[in-house]
Amino acid sequence: MMNVKKTILMSLAVMMAGNIMLITGDGSSTASAQASKAPLVASVTMPDASQQQQRIQQALDQFVAKGIPGVILQTVKDGVKQDYVAGKASIYAERKMQPDFHFRIGSITKTFTATVILQLVGEGKLSLDDSVEKWLPGVVQGKGYDSSKITIRMLLNMRSGIPDFASGKLSSQIFENRFKNYTAEELVKVGVEGGPLFAPGSKFDYSSTNTVLAGLIIQKVTGQTYAEQIKKRIIEPLKLNNTSVAGSITKLPEPHARGYVIKTIGGPLEDFTEINISWGHAAGDMISTTADINRFFSELLAGNLLKPEQMKEMFTAELVDGEVGYGLGISERKTANGVSIWGHTGGTPGYISFAGGTVGGKHVITYNYTLHPGPDLDKTKAAAEMQKTVLEAEFGQSAQ
Repeated sequence: MMNVKKTILMSLAVMMAGNIMLITGDGSSTASAQASKAPLVASVTMPDASQQQQRIQQALDQFVAKGIPGVILQTVKDGVKQDYVAGKASIYAERKMQPDFHFRIGSITKTFTATVILQLVGEGKLSLDDSVEKWLPGVVQGKGYDSSKITIRMLLNMRSGIPDFASGKLSSQIFENRFKNYTAEELVKVGVEGGPLFAPGSKFDYSSTNTVLAGLIIQKVTGQTYAEQIKKRIIEPLKLNNTSVAGSITKLPEPHARGYVIKTIGGPLEDFTEINISWGHAAGDMISTTADINRFFSELLAGNLLKPEQMKEMFTAELVDGEVGYGLGISERKTANGVSIWGHTGGTPGYISFAGGTVGGKHVITYNYTLHPGPDLDKTKAAAEMQKTVLEAEFGQSAQ
């Protein structure tokens, strides 16, 4: 979530070096693809698939050589899983990255929150055209706000005009005191204190304050927190056993890699593995694995979590920078030959991720790397370039 606006608009994210590696039950590595229990429709050992894998791995090798500690990536296509790992799990040890590592997913959390909201819409418990004032009276007020004109739809598609709490002084405070606990009310207060950026619905501006407000609306509608609703509606039904809503829990579950931050240009990599992520709230405080996130997006993109009308709403996207479109808690980017990849980028101190796939859910990807580049624009640019290379290699060869 830190600097997420830049992250999503620059299509940030990617992976790193090492051989294509799959970890078998006894912990050994193999270069062959691991099939899931789903029927195999295509073999990943075909020559074109092998070239595709080599292209992805080469891209990761080049990226990790530019100073990224470690990366994990998993693709699933027609039931066939392919895991890639590269780099080290710690800059102070030779421990290798492993496909089953846990990581903070940052703003990918937004897609979970949006899914819950849209499920509630499908159940008739609220409407996307309901105002923020209807459900959260008096929460967004003063400074020129009229929350009766800000709808839930605007919260999810980032067109409310409410500034991002994570882009101002709070960002510095998080780095200065990483273990401080934040309430949703505090986050909203920071977000709204400067007044609206524009009239509701008139423009796009990526703001985590929107999704925190959506989380509060979930609680108002259901009587349960967004975390409880995500667990009840998504984590438990899909058996996402390695996924959790962290809240104020500062440690990652084992196994995991260490996560690092660059605070100053040319500065050292600082370890930010342990952090109180409560400032992420419904916009960015979840933890997961590549396998779990791929399962979530497979089900979401297949239409198994939302009714058709709500699917249509979620996937109605407007371009925000000429390349990336944004719908309701989900973004769309296209390969050179026009294949739409729907997903979300996520960033927290220590971890940057991307997850998504094609409509139908048969082809998905999730990756995470263990460095937040901060002001290092060279690494940010390299990450964006690497993401483009990987997505073109994985999705750009077909119209699936």
